[in-house]
Amino acid sequence: MRFANVVFVGDTTEVLSSIASRIAKKGTASDLLIFDKREGDMAVSITVPQTYPERVQPLLQSLYMSDAAVLFASSIDSTFGEEIVAISTFSLPGIVVAESGIADRVASLVKSRLAGWNVMTKDEDVDRRIWEFILNLNPERNPEGDFWRVDVDHSFEVKGAGTVVLGIVRYGTVRVHDKLISMPGGDEGLVRSIQIFDIDHQSAEAGSRVGLALRGLTPDQIPRGTVLTNNMHFQSSRSISMSFAKENYYREAIEPGRIVHLNIGLQCVQSRVIEFSGRLELEADQEIAFEDERAVVFSAKPPGQLRISGHGRAGKFIV
Repeated sequence: MRFANVVFVGDTTEVLSSIASRIAKKGTASDLLIFDKREGDMAVSITVPQTYPERVQPLLQSLYMSDAAVLFASSIDSTFGEEIVAISTFSLPGIVVAESGIADRVASLVKSRLAGWNVMTKDEDVDRRIWEFILNLNPERNPEGDFWRVDVDHSFEVKGAGTVVLGIVRYGTVRVHDKLISMPGGDEGLVRSIQIFDIDHQSAEAGSRVGLALRGLTPDQIPRGTVLTNNMHFQSSRSISMSFAKENYYREAIEPGRIVHLNIGLQCVQSRVIEFSGRLELEADQEIAFEDERAVVFSAKPPGQLRISGHGRAGKFIV
């Protein structure tokens, strides 16, 4: 089976949800709305960051969860600019669906930051063209190796099943009865059962959107951002050293003592700048679990001004 995880962004939640619901079936609903569809050998999940632009965190989390993006352009404003910056930070492929009156301007704006993206105009055929784009996705996966990783986006209690988490398998293949550790907490548990699109499976490989029933863990031990893995040496830290490219349009200084927010995986943690000289050194308010992976620095300002300071790669904390 092929898996594709796609984010819809760029218009109101009502418009994005309406389009997503015409393509797929609505499932999980929180600050992230998730729509699912299976056709042939293709399983697709569409995420809509419901509370963006009020909060930038759901946008960054949705982008991390996704293999591609569909950007809807109904107007050209500061929020649209922030969306372009965010998408380019994650280097996602995608398409733009623009109102016909601004399509040419949108194309000129996105061509430098979103290389390879096509701009199409809204018409009566837009749903079909979006679905064709999704069906043609073929994300690179890594199902091999001894270790697997699942990033948790939701966790809850289910009567008769116990603790259940929803998330995406980032790499490797998770199997029923696998022992696991939750990071950064370090609590151990066991995979009781696996579901993909409400169907029981004995295993789930990289790219799968899964529901895992767990033994030995409670939902409050595994909030959004928790990393589940069978690598018992997966580490975490509050001290973060990362390469850092400051966003050109972000006007505020990144200097020692400044309070920022750090996004790694699905974790968003307030942090303090220790030093910025070549590399950015941060001290987080709480432990963060990560490998050698993308990190985004942002501020908690209200919408209307760019909140993404820059991005880079955090140091490797896995042995």
